[in-house]
Amino acid sequence: MNKDNLFPTLIMNLAMILFCGELSAAPWPEIQLQRDLTPSSLTSTTVEVPKDPVYQTAKHYRAYPLKGIIDELSADYAGDLQQAVLVFTAIDGYKVSMAYPDALEEQGYLAFRDLDANENDWIAFKFGKEKITPAPYYLVWSKADIDKWRYPWPFQLSRITLQPARIYFGKAAPVSTNDKISRGFAEFSRYCIRCHAVNGSGGSVGPELNAPQNVSERYADKQLTGLILNNPAYRPNSKMPVFAELLNDAQVNSILAYLKAMKSHKQAVNETD
Repeated sequence: MNKDNLFPTLIMNLAMILFCGELSAAPWPEIQLQRDLTPSSLTSTTVEVPKDPVYQTAKHYRAYPLKGIIDELSADYAGDLQQAVLVFTAIDGYKVSMAYPDALEEQGYLAFRDLDANENDWIAFKFGKEKITPAPYYLVWSKADIDKWRYPWPFQLSRITLQPARIYFGKAAPVSTNDKISRGFAEFSRYCIRCHAVNGSGGSVGPELNAPQNVSERYADKQLTGLILNNPAYRPNSKMPVFAELLNDAQVNSILAYLKAMKSHKQAVNETD
């Protein structure tokens, strides 16, 4: 259930790969929201959201500041926090991630009550063929016009974990530790991986970008840049968003560097990936 699209690095040398492989079985810091979030554990506050993407209007919520939850998770995290992701899991198993550094840059909140709902905790809304509410927890952001790709709005949340991006994104993570490639993967994981897969890891809305043929083997840099920034200009029926206002030249160039680096690290993709 792709709730964040409703309205709409990273690996080391061979020794570190083996090390991370051992770590992958370790339990990463986790908060079970309905069990661990209580009035005695965190202080709630009232937050105003200028335009909620679910309800398409200004909203007021009672919520727990995300920073307090992040602080609790990071206190038990032994890895490099700059290379970590927060993973939000909904009650139906749907997951969405965001970069740990991004989460610290803006004011996020876990809403547990809609203050505009009169006597009820929540107002139901139509999602597909159902009418549902965001309960028990809904991730919201107080900044107007916030970048929805970097800052997701998942609802019906049950769990938050903090884990290495290299582990979470699996076969899409680059082998190279080159700074530009690492930056490119960070940008790719923010803006692209929800819809596109690399080596079978990622979304399935758009095409796989590495196996069996890397996208840079089909298109020159200039063409790829155009496809990334304004895909509908090349493909009128494309559902891919326009990123020209979100991504600058340096960001696009780093994404291209990451994709090219993955060309020599293709892995077989099967139906279970």
